[in-house]
Amino acid sequence: MNTSDEQAFLEMVEANKNLIYKVCLSFRDDQESIADCYQDIVMNLWLAYPTFRGEAKPSTWIYRIAFNTCVSEYRKEQVRPETTAITCDLEELLPEDEGYVAQVKELYRLINQLSKLERAIILLWLDDNSYDEIARVLGLTKTNVGVRITRIKEKLRTLKNS
Repeated sequence: MNTSDEQAFLEMVEANKNLIYKVCLSFRDDQESIADCYQDIVMNLWLAYPTFRGEAKPSTWIYRIAFNTCVSEYRKEQVRPETTAITCDLEELLPEDEGYVAQVKELYRLINQLSKLERAIILLWLDDNSYDEIARVLGLTKTNVGVRITRIKEKLRTLKNS
């Protein structure tokens, strides 16, 4: 890869760091494992970047790699070699309103209780993806996405109230 490709990659990751962090939050609980997850995703993005053809939106491509990385790591749960941390702190991404930060953390705590597919659907929906885009990313029908989002919202309300 040449310098301009490296710069384009870095800019794409920077522009989508919130998306990457949201996926990490949906699979991990503590700051250290979230940071490890974030680093693994960036590494997999780097390795896959030469094959990115731009047929999908960069955010869709990044989401797919991030989600698959988290699922793979979740399945493995193996000892990791020592690495250099690439971190992103939730408080840096959100406004300084402590109440808002608490609400976001509570939302992700509830999302962590969903199945993997439910997590993927709700995270894509929270990122303002259309039902068509969600269906394309996850291999579902548009109608199925709509039904599942309604059910997931109700499940989150139930979890919140329990």
